[in-house]
Amino acid sequence: PWPAEAREQFVTLLGAGPPTVGVWEALEAEGLITRLLPDWERVRCRPQRNAVHRWTVDRHCVETAVRAGALSRRVGRPDLLLVAALLHDIGKGWPGDHSTTGEVIARDVAARIGFGPADTGTVAALVRHHLLLVETATRRDLDDPATVQKVADAVGSPETLGLLHALTEADALATGPAAWSAWRASLVTDLVR
Repeated sequence: PWPAEAREQFVTLLGAGPPTVGVWEALEAEGLITRLLPDWERVRCRPQRNAVHRWTVDRHCVETAVRAGALSRRVGRPDLLLVAALLHDIGKGWPGDHSTTGEVIARDVAARIGFGPADTGTVAALVRHHLLLVETATRRDLDDPATVQKVADAVGSPETLGLLHALTEADALATGPAAWSAWRASLVTDLVR
């Protein structure tokens, strides 16, 4: 695993806001990102399959971390939010459902960068369920207790739900203007409450 100081510096970079993008691109141009995160190579410069996305997969992940940084005061563990934001679409570099594949990769990456088992599990769960809130809020009956229970069972804890809420918003904001609206935001907020 990475030394604690290296992980802290990495998280600081992810949470630095818009300047993160330029620094990330410079590190990537020097080959440092794929040395630190070999799995990144599979999403590097990878086009998105859905036209609603304005960025390639790798840039979208970095932009999601930037948006998550702006939301980090809303959560108890900004470090987990930022790492999950960076890794939320990492599974798009492999065949199959990107959320399921991404969960496995995120678990491995989180352990390699030095998170303990519980935190590694949280990062993996956030990646696995990063579409759960927006898909449930926009496609299911929010007045049905079974809908709410299904989300609660999948998420597991109020802390993880708070992280997932912030990740959902950051992901949508980084996707493009069509992905997040006041209507979607209110539906997701209603579901989370």
